Amino acid sequence: MKKIVASVLLICGVTAVKAQIVKKKDQDSLNSKMIEEVIITSSYGTHKLKEEVVGSIVTLTEKDIVTSQPYESIDKMIIGLTPGVQIVNNPELGKPVSINIRGLGSMVPISGFLGTSTQPLIVVDGIIMREDNPFQDAFFDGGNNAEMNINPLARFNSDNIESINILKDAAAVSLYGAESANGVILITTKKGRKGKPSYSISSQYGVSQSINKIKYLNGQQYAKLYNDYLKNNIATSPGHPWNGTDVNWFDVMNSNGDFFRTNFTVSGGGKYLTYRVGLDYSKNNESKVMNSLEKKGIDATIGFNYKKLNISLYAAYNNFYKQQPNTYFNFILAPDRAIYGPNGDYAESGNNGVPNPLAAANQNIVDVKNNSLLSSLNASYDLAKGLKLSTLFGIDFSEKENTDWKSGLNQSGQGNNIKGRSRLNTSDAFKWNWSMHAMYEKDFAQKHHTDFLIGVELRHNKDFKEVHNSNNFSDYSNYQYPWNSIGNYTYKTLTQINSGRSIFGQFNYDYNKKYFLSASIRRDESSTFGPDTNASLNGGIGASWLISKENLLTDSSWLSFLRLRSSWGVTGNSRIGSYRSSGLYNVYQSGFIYDFDYSYPNSSSPPNARLSWEKNEKWNLGLDFSFFKKIDFTVEVFRNNISDMITSREVPLETGYSTAEINGSSMYNQGIEFSMRGNWFNRKNFRWTTSFNISSVKNRVTEIQGFGDDFSVASIARAQKVGVSTSAIWGYEWLGINPANGQDIFMVNGKPTDANQFTASADTYSIIGNSQPDLTGGFSNTMTYKNISLSFLINFEIGGDILVEDEIIDQHRILLNRNMSVNALDYWTGPGDTNAVNHIPKSNNRVIPNSTKFIYDNTYVKLQNINLNYQLPLSTIRNRFIKNASIFIDCTNVLYWYKQKSPEGRNGIREFRYMYPEMRTFSFGFKANF
Repeated sequence: MKKIVASVLLICGVTAVKAQIVKKKDQDSLNSKMIEEVIITSSYGTHKLKEEVVGSIVTLTEKDIVTSQPYESIDKMIIGLTPGVQIVNNPELGKPVSINIRGLGSMVPISGFLGTSTQPLIVVDGIIMREDNPFQDAFFDGGNNAEMNINPLARFNSDNIESINILKDAAAVSLYGAESANGVILITTKKGRKGKPSYSISSQYGVSQSINKIKYLNGQQYAKLYNDYLKNNIATSPGHPWNGTDVNWFDVMNSNGDFFRTNFTVSGGGKYLTYRVGLDYSKNNESKVMNSLEKKGIDATIGFNYKKLNISLYAAYNNFYKQQPNTYFNFILAPDRAIYGPNGDYAESGNNGVPNPLAAANQNIVDVKNNSLLSSLNASYDLAKGLKLSTLFGIDFSEKENTDWKSGLNQSGQGNNIKGRSRLNTSDAFKWNWSMHAMYEKDFAQKHHTDFLIGVELRHNKDFKEVHNSNNFSDYSNYQYPWNSIGNYTYKTLTQINSGRSIFGQFNYDYNKKYFLSASIRRDESSTFGPDTNASLNGGIGASWLISKENLLTDSSWLSFLRLRSSWGVTGNSRIGSYRSSGLYNVYQSGFIYDFDYSYPNSSSPPNARLSWEKNEKWNLGLDFSFFKKIDFTVEVFRNNISDMITSREVPLETGYSTAEINGSSMYNQGIEFSMRGNWFNRKNFRWTTSFNISSVKNRVTEIQGFGDDFSVASIARAQKVGVSTSAIWGYEWLGINPANGQDIFMVNGKPTDANQFTASADTYSIIGNSQPDLTGGFSNTMTYKNISLSFLINFEIGGDILVEDEIIDQHRILLNRNMSVNALDYWTGPGDTNAVNHIPKSNNRVIPNSTKFIYDNTYVKLQNINLNYQLPLSTIRNRFIKNASIFIDCTNVLYWYKQKSPEGRNGIREFRYMYPEMRTFSFGFKANF
């Protein structure tokens, strides 16, 4: 035991042991098992019974989440489980996943600047987690020379999670002030329990395969299309006869993968001390050849409870290692290029910069190594009856190294007099938060109850990033550090530092456990902004009425619970970077002229002393009701008015800058959410529960300052325009192919026009789609009969459009070195061809990528997971060593149904939705406690 205690570093967290929390005077007033649950309402140790919660909070426990899904992070496991929460999956393992709570939190950027964070605040046992995002700088902006960013939720063990609370409205999030505009996710990890040491072990193995694969041209089809393309350009061209080679490069670069995960924990405790230590390991070899993700972790908790003193310690170390040398997954080589040459070596592709992808996967290095530590310390002392003083300190420490080596043995590392390319990104990050708060609770006059929370908080974050970049090496066949090159070597660093301090308070009151009131206020200061604008005052108020406790309804035999909730408040957003009001500067050191560093302003980001916080005004109205103590419903309507949004706007060139970041726009998100949970049966041998949710969000831009509307010059076709959604897609309506000349026809200013008769311009754009779904939701079901349990999870989106990449459909110029999808076969062959879908294959065609031709309806229903579990009948064994054990089989990404079907023999939304295909994984495993 002493060794275990000594091995733990900093630790802690906000932990709520239900046996200590649930002090119910009116136990008979709780009408269902769900209402008896305790909800953690903040990371400052506040908690309520579910019937007492005023704010909009969704709670998921380990019973709700099937953690046997072979995902690397918990966010992918809960897609579809919570109303109003859209989680946009990323099939590339370990990379960031977008979580949108009640719509987009900021304007869609159109000029390359990222703007403020749109992601919720994530707090794990009191630790405010940092985001791993690109920086707004030429070398740190997510471009070709950028580091690989990782999902923060992939940095710890999902099996260690006890509960997730998602806070959505002002009554719930306003206690977090200017950090909570996009909602708050509170994650509580498992803790030790008093008693003899108990052990648990689980292990799982599975096999994976890519699904919904894009169909590409075979060798003969490719040769015919390329031949026609060349002859259409130059009539005397010899064309491109088929050489007889037919390589399915997609199948070459995709195979069967496998998945392995194992966990071991030990926990226990005595009168004063409890502990829990866990070890976890996972390895996911993707169906993408050579790509993998390996994670190793250890977590530990210690709880100390002596009279009035409580101390909780938590620490989790994670080693994250991702290998992704198969980086040319969407750059399929022409099928008439051989894999191997006559001597058995990898054949060259014939084009510099475009490698034989199998050679690149085996000879190149693309990986990211990340070591991180999450740790917190929480201590509380009962000063007097009802009065408690608490303090919390949390850290998030991360060291990341991203290596990108392109070997000179293949064309990815070759160029004009260049052999080998090397890039090394390192990122050291340290974030800490400290708070001290006092809580007071008192009952008076029998029916009145109040509790107060008041506190202070400090926050600090520092990111130090550097990039080494070079090319051309004498030994180009083996990995070389960038500084060993014989060519150009560049080195650049970037440091981001921001700090904040806050004071906050919360007041809760209820009368007779029937009428509830909650109010919060918080003042935040941030170094992100200048001294005149660095403070923000935020707060919220909410009330609820437990109608089912009124005399008229207390004896109802069918209505077991009825509650009305309402809230209003203002939060903010300052997560945009460090000292942004001071502008960005480039710093150089030149020993040939100066003996000191010198700097000059970055022309894309001038200083703006008036830059300040975004504001998010939140309204919420909710109704909760239950029938027959079996079926629970929640309906909520909301509106979030977001103002003073930080956007990049054009400025007069006379200023010396091209754009500036200002508080220059406003918009709103509004919608409705519905959720249901049914406890149909809860008998000894048969239990059946179902949950369902559906929600809708509408967005509108209401104000823009500056030079009026702004449109993206990129093919993503975004815009900042008053009166429309920020998620709208702009472009042209495609009308088909002109049978006379083989040109695409578009509607331009209300008139059908050939593509070669106009130039694409924002002046003639119209809205052609919207990436925001009309409805999102999910359905889960669990049935248990004796020792057998079957569960499944379905999620869906209705409406919402995707603008797919046009290159592999009708950009024929890529045929020089790449393949296209089979959709490219439907091209115009001559005058009178009325069946063509694509224009004549010719180099001088004007391509309009942002058109309805490439817009697909993303309406789908996905059977995400099926899990079958069997509890081994060990109870009949006397003096058994194993307390309980189970075996299970699991299938993830089971199947999709899309509203828009793929044409026969062609690709559609099913195939084009993910250029990096998802994997279907079938696995089996066991769990045992002893």
